[in-house]
Amino acid sequence: MWVKQQDYKSLLLEQWHTAVYSSLMYVLCRWLKLLKGSLKQLNKLHFGHISERVRRAEADLDQHQKDNAQLLAQDNKLRMELVNLKSAEKMFYSQKLKCNFFKDNDRWTSFFHALMNEKHKKSFIPVIHRIDGSLTTSVSEVRDVFVSFFNQFLGTSRATSFLDESIVYCGPFLDSTVHVYLLDDVSNDDIKKALFSIGDINPRALMGTPFYFLKILGVWLVKIFVLRCETSSNQASFLSR
Repeated sequence: MWVKQQDYKSLLLEQWHTAVYSSLMYVLCRWLKLLKGSLKQLNKLHFGHISERVRRAEADLDQHQKDNAQLLAQDNKLRMELVNLKSAEKMFYSQKLKCNFFKDNDRWTSFFHALMNEKHKKSFIPVIHRIDGSLTTSVSEVRDVFVSFFNQFLGTSRATSFLDESIVYCGPFLDSTVHVYLLDDVSNDDIKKALFSIGDINPRALMGTPFYFLKILGVWLVKIFVLRCETSSNQASFLSR
């Protein structure tokens, strides 16, 4: 929130260029200590009693609207001042909340317990539909219905049989030359050339897309989604005899 103030940068440069002669660690600590005092003054100037200043600005604006309806320039000035103070108030409390979170979020404080209770409320399921469509608020029944639904949805674990290679060999296979051709290296220029060639194809002739483009696209997809995985011996039977 301090960064948005006009005099922040000049204040920072002024303190950061203060002449200090010693070890690098001491110089850094000294600069930070000098900057801390200046930032305190900046905070007091722009954010001190911010809520009270907002209330006073609102009161001044209301009074001005009642007694001086013709002075639009002054009205706009007060309104702009109120908007700026409200923005500063919002940044102040937002920054204060962040500081409290970083300071107390992992400690056994009231803030930590309040944070955990809020997370628990968000993740808690108070009511659920049964299979017959009725509602239940019982904690144990909510748990059982929830587990039962996902067991049916995802299925139960059971032993699976190994791949029968005799069935695999009954199907079609890729020729070894095609296998080598698909795994051939493709440069970025080849991919770019194939992609830019799409604009020269008539939409009615998309069914007759050149085999070269299909080859480039196929190899690119294979390299990204397939060849990154290790091929097992059973999977290799699909590629060549």
